[in-house]
Amino acid sequence: MDIPASILYSILSAIAEAALTPSPAPPITHEATALPRTLPEEAKQGVMLPPEGDGTLTIDGHALPLAPAAQIRNRQNLIVVPMQIHDPAEVVYLTDQSGAVRQVWMLTPDEAAVPRPR
Repeated sequence: MDIPASILYSILSAIAEAALTPSPAPPITHEATALPRTLPEEAKQGVMLPPEGDGTLTIDGHALPLAPAAQIRNRQNLIVVPMQIHDPAEVVYLTDQSGAVRQVWMLTPDEAAVPRPR
C-alpha cells in the first residue's frame, strides 16, 4: 500500500514544525526557594528599628552597639549593610561578650512565629 505524497509531506511537515517550535517558557515566580535557615537557639528575638548611622541598633527600645564585624542578614539570608534597612523588622540577634550586636537575622513571618527569648 503506497502512501500518497501529499499525506507523507503533511506528516513530515508537522513533525518538523513541532521540532522547531520552542515550547513556552515556564512562568517566572519570585517566591523564595531557598532551604530553611537554622537560627541559633540562644539568639534573642526583638523588633529592630532602622539604624540611624551612629553605630548602634535599636532593638525593643534598647540602643545596642554594633560589633566591628557585625553581619545583618535579610529575609533571603543575604548580608545587607545597615543603611539598606528602611522599615522596622522582627529579628533574632546574637551579642558578643561586650554586649555589642554581632549577628542579626531579619525574620520571615514563619520564622517570627517561633517563640524565642526576648
